[in-house]
Amino acid sequence: MEKLFPLTPTLKCLIVCGLIVNSLVGMTASDFTETHLFQARPSDGKVVGSDDGPVKVYIKQYGTSPRILCTTPQLRNMELMDPTFTWKGPQEVKLSEKPGVTITQTGTLIIENFNKESSGVYICSILFYNPGTKSLQSLNLKYFLYAFHDPNYTYEFQAQYHAANCHSSYNSLFLKRLHTALNQLVADLAYTISLYKSECHTLKVPLAGIQYELFLTLKVHLNVEALDTICENNQAECDHNLRLEKVRHRVEAFFSKQAEAYRQIFGLLPVIYYIDGTLQVIRVDRCKPGYGKDRKKHPQCKECCVVCSPGTYNAGHHVSCLLCSDAIHYGETDCQTE
Repeated sequence: MEKLFPLTPTLKCLIVCGLIVNSLVGMTASDFTETHLFQARPSDGKVVGSDDGPVKVYIKQYGTSPRILCTTPQLRNMELMDPTFTWKGPQEVKLSEKPGVTITQTGTLIIENFNKESSGVYICSILFYNPGTKSLQSLNLKYFLYAFHDPNYTYEFQAQYHAANCHSSYNSLFLKRLHTALNQLVADLAYTISLYKSECHTLKVPLAGIQYELFLTLKVHLNVEALDTICENNQAECDHNLRLEKVRHRVEAFFSKQAEAYRQIFGLLPVIYYIDGTLQVIRVDRCKPGYGKDRKKHPQCKECCVVCSPGTYNAGHHVSCLLCSDAIHYGETDCQTE
């Protein structure tokens, strides 16, 4: 006959904690309030050239450029007779011959479907007769056009738990259940959450003796295959950043409800429990290959992922473009050295 042993208090705590975690997972669809952050960057407006040097223009990837005027503030207020305008793009290609490019009679440039290959130096040449000086005049204006995209960011979460003895196997069992619960929480959003780091420390607390705490770091990862399936079925639900915000709100709600749930069941907190108020949400930016953030070089677009200039590259593993003398084009994704 099989002998039955009574459950220890710690094991009871672990089982009940698991039930609480599972009950919180069930709140995903209806009980978590979710808000969305929207960021807009205007793509309209006008850009005017300068006699003092190149003008930087930032154009959202695959968007339409603003109206880039072939003039300066001074010329805009002058009467020009028989003006002619000539635009050249990277590698001195005549833009009047390129598809997706519009040049108006007044020399204004508009580029559709702008991308990193379109980035580079653009020069407008103006030739006109000045009635005031009664002479022909010419002027070359230079513009640096940069493709950019908003960062593809992700989140890290840091939290602390009051734990069992650091040598106890109950800690690892509880963390496995917590990891499973968090992934169930965000599975429908095409994300996974990994337990990146778990450290147990012994603390000597005044008037409370020895206590044990778990310091956790959780990372959020995009499930590309799951997102592709979602995008095929409903393009409107495909936005990476909006779905990531849902993940953040669910995780924040999950942790904020734990201490309250424990108290409702026990009256007193169990051995393993989340320490209320310790959750930290850390945003980690990522740029696509060929793009990077550079606040010094691009102060007008300091939070943008701007196409890497010649002499730099980004394979997509960093948030900034790295130096590389062999990177000779805009948007390089590799540094080939002989």
